Formats: sequence, structure tokens, C-alpha cells
Amino acid sequence: MGLLSRLFRSLNKAAQAVGLCLVFVGHTAWADELITLQKISPVEAQALRALLQQPQPEGLTIQSLNQWYQAQDAAAFKLGDPNERERVLRAWFAASPKDAKWSLGSYLMSNSSDTAEGFKHLEDILREQKHPVHMVRIRSRLAQGYLDEHRIKKADQLLEEAGAIIPKDFSRFRTNVIGYWSVRAEMEYHKTKARLLLRQGKFEASVAEAKLAKDKGLELTKWEMYVPAREVQFGRSGHAASAVELAVSQIDSGRIFEAQDSLSEALSILKKYQFTEDQMGYFYRRVADLYFAQGRYADSLRISQQLRSLELDKGLSESSAQSIFSRQRINKSLVAQKRWQEALHEFDKLDKAVGDNDRLKPIARMVDLRGLTLLNNGRTQEAINLFQVALTNTINDFGAEHYFTAFRRGLYGMALAKDPARQASALSELALATRNLSAPDSLSNQFEESPFRLALRQDIYKTYIRLLAHNQAAEPNSAALAFAASNHLMVSSVQQAISDAAARAAIKKPGLGQVARQDQDAKTELNTLFAYITAQAGESQQQRINPEVVKAMRERVSEIEAQRRGYKTQIQKEYPEYFQLLQPKAPSPADIAKLLSSQEVLVSIVPMEEETYVFAIDKAGQTRLHRSAINQKQIAEAVKVLRSTLDVADRGSKAPRFNFEKSHLLYQQLLSPIEGMLSGKEHLIVATSGALGQLPFAVLVKQAWAKNDHAQAPWLIRDFGISHVSSPSAWVALKALAKAPSGNKPMMAWGDPSFTVNANSSSGKSNVRAMLNQHAAYADIEKNAVNQLQYASLPPLPETRDEVLSLAKLLNADLKTDVFLGEQATRESVIKASDDAKLYDQQIVVFATHGLLPGDLPRLEQPALAMSAVTDPNSSPLLTLEDVMGLRLNADWVVLSACNTAGADGKVEEALSGLARGFFYAGSRSLLVTHWSVESESAMRLTTRTFELYKKQPQISRAQALRQSMLDLMQTSAYSHPTFWAPYALVGEGAR
Repeated sequence: MGLLSRLFRSLNKAAQAVGLCLVFVGHTAWADELITLQKISPVEAQALRALLQQPQPEGLTIQSLNQWYQAQDAAAFKLGDPNERERVLRAWFAASPKDAKWSLGSYLMSNSSDTAEGFKHLEDILREQKHPVHMVRIRSRLAQGYLDEHRIKKADQLLEEAGAIIPKDFSRFRTNVIGYWSVRAEMEYHKTKARLLLRQGKFEASVAEAKLAKDKGLELTKWEMYVPAREVQFGRSGHAASAVELAVSQIDSGRIFEAQDSLSEALSILKKYQFTEDQMGYFYRRVADLYFAQGRYADSLRISQQLRSLELDKGLSESSAQSIFSRQRINKSLVAQKRWQEALHEFDKLDKAVGDNDRLKPIARMVDLRGLTLLNNGRTQEAINLFQVALTNTINDFGAEHYFTAFRRGLYGMALAKDPARQASALSELALATRNLSAPDSLSNQFEESPFRLALRQDIYKTYIRLLAHNQAAEPNSAALAFAASNHLMVSSVQQAISDAAARAAIKKPGLGQVARQDQDAKTELNTLFAYITAQAGESQQQRINPEVVKAMRERVSEIEAQRRGYKTQIQKEYPEYFQLLQPKAPSPADIAKLLSSQEVLVSIVPMEEETYVFAIDKAGQTRLHRSAINQKQIAEAVKVLRSTLDVADRGSKAPRFNFEKSHLLYQQLLSPIEGMLSGKEHLIVATSGALGQLPFAVLVKQAWAKNDHAQAPWLIRDFGISHVSSPSAWVALKALAKAPSGNKPMMAWGDPSFTVNANSSSGKSNVRAMLNQHAAYADIEKNAVNQLQYASLPPLPETRDEVLSLAKLLNADLKTDVFLGEQATRESVIKASDDAKLYDQQIVVFATHGLLPGDLPRLEQPALAMSAVTDPNSSPLLTLEDVMGLRLNADWVVLSACNTAGADGKVEEALSGLARGFFYAGSRSLLVTHWSVESESAMRLTTRTFELYKKQPQISRAQALRQSMLDLMQTSAYSHPTFWAPYALVGEGAR
């Protein structure tokens, strides 16, 4: 659960008492939002202040007295004045304890620094209330408060009691007014239950309860005739809020694209009820949160700024908590985009708005964001001081070696690194931080694995690597330390998708499933605890809110982490391959050297914002670290230019001249400085990520080449067999697989899938294989517009049929049992072949189909291969990463022959890396993957020749077989351009 989302939710619940005098007429936090956003003109503000200054009239009846105090409370709430609200509610309670108890208790329970009084009042109501419907409502409200205090057992107990009342008694209350309140009580119960289950890490159950709450909200509309218009509005608000809460459950459980759908549905509900944009602040806050969770920081900022303008237009006080939360979202998005001066200006406005409000100060502190903003605006010492205090508090909260402490220490080290006089201290702090961040028993959590926190984590590693690189002369071991750190940097780009899919796949496996599920549940609860505690890390112990609660939370953190250590120990001992996949160990140069042959060299390339680091390791253990002047942006630009002269197979003999200049530039900057280590070697293992992952290194040229003769150019592939890996740790894991003998049958293949049911898939052949060149954009929720590919519109691939059949003929595969074409190329056929152990027997496995990204299709949240469409709406045509990780393979090769690695922001390359690691985990040693659209005849010659060489020459390596096939093909004049001979890259183990 995001920190901002949870704190804002707490704020909304704090306002829950507005306009109430009895338990049975309470309304939701969403309704409070509507009240808060009403226009407050200067004249109205003056009138509200005047109202608050009036003394209580004498001689009022109880009904009139309650109405008078309700008006006073509403005035204080509209003004955003928490002190006046508490004063009014206490005065009301003194005048009419029975009627004001709910309102005062609810307010204090969520807003006071001493929540005990608030709980006492609502617990009094709990003991007094005897009507089943209102017994459920008070239990749900109290449970919300206990969840805020992280008193999970108390909340669970109350909801268990409420859950027992509903089926026992509620069937009697389905008439007239009480029917309305019984349905509303169920809606509130299910919504609170969803939050509890989310805290407990029970994702599926949480989403199911949120859906029930939304359904009850819809049912509530049928009872509107029995209640006043005011309650109709509150009930409809509750329905809309339940739809939004479903999205919150989905966001917090990582189901981002489902949350997208749910927010779209919530928008439809709001429009149906004719809510105006002025009344939809709560909805737009969740949209901003969703965009931030997706890494769409500019969109999140846009929505947050629009919401802030709406609040200003409506006269919402600058010092109200709602204004503070809107500013939080603005600051967060600005920092994520590194718009440092704007962020600093926003922090100044935020501090002015908060003033001396002790309740809001800890919320507005935003330690990490504020420290980074100061640091990047040249206020280094202030940032150092802030991070130092935060680090001290985090050590007190979690211990000196905890993952979260390591993260905070890393930020402190980054700040020290900005001071030229404190480089040694920075290096020391960063060394300790990165060691604990990457420790085998590191207990990272979802709060840390958001795109924003991952980017910060990478910045910590980058700063450490940069300091080590500059320290080589003084410390000979710097290159080895930097190499290990760089591996963690490379792995993190795809680790989240791998971990999520691995966890889902593991849960299906006997034995492993139970412990994996327990670990995931514990991880989720830790997420909530960390978010609450660390919100106060910048304050002194005396200034922290609810210190007793924080203490209890720290104790719970220790308890859960002890459980997780036990789970991890069990997993590491009993399922080591799964553990290595979840938490890959960074190999040292010595580890790499032991696995290299005398003819191999591993080169790891790590581009950064200012420069690029190139590591080279050989069998002798020699480790070279070169700092190249070319940076990440320049590399991406060069790769883009190169691909524009590579993805041109459709132009045949009119293909443009390859850009040898950019190719040679990359060689000069990345490989030329380490040529001495490459001399005499036969196999080059290249570990890359980002833009370089979209380029096969075979097309680099060693010398400048001004001629148009592609066949005679000094290609790097002339000197080396080349294999690619996403990181050094991935290569080490593959070396372990290579020791086992592969399957004894030649090939199983899937090709020419039918993306439309009953389609004639083999019709309309083309010389150039169709590719998925434009991937989907995220939906713009607030516009209710979704730009996603539809499955039936995927480009057909009839040309792949000939390739598959040619390979089957060459390798003597059984066409009846081992080749699946057209409508037979389904996901189910892949799963069945794996379950029957037939897939395990194959040396080569071919998937001639499109690779899809998360978001390319509705609800697709992981990379996938597009298989044939199916008629059953409950069956998926997609072979997802999760499916891949559940396969049983023992293959030398897996061929993906219709993938396209072109894409913005490295998303396609990351997805391909995720699929590759999934296949490796399943048991494949290498992948043969296309980088761009291929011409069918040349592609067929390239793959068949590669496998022919591999079959006939028992000693030839995979990398050399592909190399020789490329060299042979380029000598054919029609195919001398690299668009024809270089589309395939070998990913994984390049040896035999």
C-alpha cells in the first residue's frame, strides 16, 4: 500500500463524523470529500468564523441542539480548521454525550495524537448498540480504526463478529428504511474486510471483498426511495467509493492493469450519478496514484496539479490536510522526474501551508523526497543533516543491517558523495549500504520494489560504482567491487517481473507452494508496517505521532521478519533454483573466472547518465574496468540510428546502407579499450541491458568502413562467436544447467498461430515476417479511453509455417506429435506437452510467434507469447511468463522467431529479458531470438544452417554454430546486408 494513499485514506476517515448525530446516519469518507470541495468564498469564510464564535443558545430542544452543533462542526470542517473541529465536537459531547459520541469518537480515533479516547467512545457505542444492522456498522467503523493502528487481531475479531451477524440476522431487514441501512452496512463491512485482507497479504480474497462492496453499493440504489435525499447522496458516494476501493486493492496487490479497468468502471458510475469533476477529488487522487505506480510520473503530476487547481478554485484551505496530501503527490511526481527547482519551490509552499500544525508536520516531512531535492539544488549540507537524522531513526526502528536501513544509508552516502571533502566517508557508507541491500537474507518488500524506489536503489548503486571507478588507483580491489555492484544494478531492471511470476508459479508446486505463499503474505504485511513507520523517520522521537503504536509495529516487524527468514532458509535449502531466481547472488570476478574457458572472455557493460563502465574478465581472473566517455543517452541514440538501418528487410535489395559510423563508434567506446583481453579468444560473452539489449553485437565493426560492400566489412562476428546475457549472475546460473545432458529428441515447435478463431492462418504469405512494431500505451483513465491492441488484430505469421516445417525436416522431428501449426498452436498444447514430459525430451523448442508486453492486451500484466485464439472465454491464448516458469524443459535451444526488441524506454528489452530468464528457469540453456522483422528465406537458411552445424559437429559451440551460419549467409550477395544475416541473437549459454 502506497504511503500517500494510506495516509490520505486515514485523513478521509478522520472526517467521517461530519453531519452525524447517530450511528445509523453516518456517511462515508467519499461524502466528506464532496462536502470539503464546496466553494468557500471570503464572505462565506467570514460567516463560518462568525458562526463558530457564537455561544450555544439557551433553551434548545435536543433535536435543535444537535442541529446547531452539526452546523458548527460543518463550519469548522469546511474551513479546514482541525483545532476548531475538536473544540466544537467536545462542546457538543458535553452538551449531548449520547448524540455526539460517534462524531467525537470517530474524529479523535483518526486525528488525535492520543487515539485512545476516540476508541473509548466508539467502544462504548459498541457495548450499547443492540440492533444487528448497527452492530455491524459500528464494528466496521472500529475495525477501520484498528487497521490504522495496525491492531490487526482486534480488527479481525470485530469483522469476524460482524460477518457472523450478517447471514444470521440480515435477511429479516429487507423492507423499508431498515432495508436501506442493512445493505449499506454490508457495503461498509465488505469494504473494511477488503482492507484487512490486503494487510494480511490475502490478495485474491481482498479483491473479492472489494467487489462485493461495489456490488452492495449498486444494490443500495434500489432502496433509495426510503431515505432522504441527503442519505441518497451519501449512499451513492459510498457506491462510487467502493468501486475506487476495488482499484486500491488491485494497485496494492500489484494488479495494475485490473486497477485501470476498475477506475474506468468507477468513472462510469460517477458519470451515471451525474457527479461533476468538482466532486471527484477522491477519484482523481487514486488515478494519480495509479499513474505513479505505473511509472507515469508526468501523467501523475498532471492529474495532481489539476486536482490542486480544483481545490484552490473551491476555496479549500491551504493548511487543510487534503491540500497537504495533494501537494505531496505533486512533490513526489516532480522528484521522480528530477525537476529539482520546481520541487524545491513546492516544498517551500508546503512548509508555509503546514505552519505549526503538529499533526501535519510529520506527513509533510517527506524525508527522502525532501533530502533528494535539497541535494540536487546544491544544498548539500542540509541534505546530509536530514539523511543523517533519518538514518539514525531508521536504525532505531529496524536495526543497523536491515534492508530499509541499508536503503536510507545509501541515500545518506549519496549525499556525502556530493561533498568533495567527504568522498572516503561516502564510499564507506555506500559499501555498507550495498552490502546489506544485496545480502542473501535481505528482506526487501513491495514498498521498495515500486518503480520509483527501484530507481532510487539504482542511483545508490550507480553512485557507489562511480566512486569505486574513480578510486582504482588507490584501491586495487575497486574493479572487483564495482563489478559485483554493477551486477545488482543490471539484475534489478527485470527482477520484479521475474519475482512476481516466480511466486505465482511456485504456489502451484507441491511443497514449495505453501512456503512461497506464506512468504508473500508476510511480505505484504511488512509493506504496510514499513510505510507507516518510515513516514516519521525525519522527526525526533518526541515529535513522532503515536509512539506506542510505532513501538508495537516495530515488534511486529521483528516477528514477521523472523518468520520470513525461516521461510527463506527453507526455500534456499529445499528449492535452491527457485531461491536463486528470486534473489540472484552477485558473482565475483573470481566466480566468473572459474567458469570461463581459456577461449572465453566476459564483458559486462553498464551505461549511466554521465559515462559508461565496461568490465572485462578472463579465465586467468584478470579484471579490467574501463570508463568510457559515451553515456546512456548517447548509446540509446546510436542504437536507434543503427536499428533504422537494420529493420529494413522489407526493402530487399533497396535496403539503405548500414550505418557503419555509429557501429564503429560503439566499438571504439565499448570494446576497443579492452582489445588486449579479447586477443586470441573465440567466444565473447556480453552482458548488457537497456538500449544495448536491442542490438546484436555481431553488427559492430572493428575498423572504420567507408565502402558500401557489406559482405567484406570488418564485422565483430568474424573474430568471435557472440552470446548475450542480461547479467553476469544470469550467465553463472546457466552454467549450472549446462552440466546436465539435454533431451534426446530433436525438436518440438509451435508456429503460424491463428489469432482469430476459425481463421485461415496460412493465407496471405509475405516475404517479410510481420512484427508487432507498436506496443500499447497505458490507458488514460480520466478520459475513459483505452489504447490497447485487440488480439484478433495481431499481425498473422503464415511465413513461420515454412520455417517450422523446414526445421522439422532437417532435424527429423515427428510432424504428427511434435509440430503444432495454425489452430493447433495453442497455450494448452504447450502446457500439456510439458505435463506429459514430452517437452522435457526435446533438444530444440521453437515458438514462431509474437512476444507481448504487459498492457498490450487488457489485463495482461506480464510478458507473454501469443498463441492461437480459443473459443472458450475462460481459457487464455497467452503463454505468459508465469506459464513459462512452470514448464519442464531440458533444451539446448529455445527459438523465439517473431520477436521485435524495438521499443521506447527499454520496456521491450526488459520484457524479453524476463521471458529469457523464465525459459532458463524452466530448463533451457539458450535462446535464439529475433531483434527485428526478418525476411523469410534468409531466416530459414540462417536457422537451418545453425542447427545443421550444431547437429553434425559434436564439438562446435552454440555461439560458433550461429557465427558460422551468419558468415555463410552474408557471402550470398542478396543477403550480405546485416538485416538478413544478423536478426538472430544468441541469448544465454553460448558454449556446447
